[in-house]
Amino acid sequence: MYARVASFEGGDNKRMMELAEEGRTSGSMSLPEGTRRFAVFNDDEGGRRLFITLFDTREAAEAAEAQFNALGDEVPEDIRGKRTGVVLYEVVADGEV
Repeated sequence: MYARVASFEGGDNKRMMELAEEGRTSGSMSLPEGTRRFAVFNDDEGGRRLFITLFDTREAAEAAEAQFNALGDEVPEDIRGKRTGVVLYEVVADGEV
């Protein structure tokens, strides 16, 4: 499994979560093909956010990059924040306690 970790600074977390909820309820939210699951981590104090998306294969994660870039074009920077990095990690452990 592979994790794509995209980091952002700034933006409007409340509005970002509202847009995500609107997409979920309307069915218009489309994650890239091959997405296994995702999580968003927010640091209000630091004004930072991490979007972590899990994929079964490296190829699926790499193929999703164009769709992630297109999503970035759809959501204004004042809402999503400025992307400061994208890193692809191999997941070597995953579990629940």
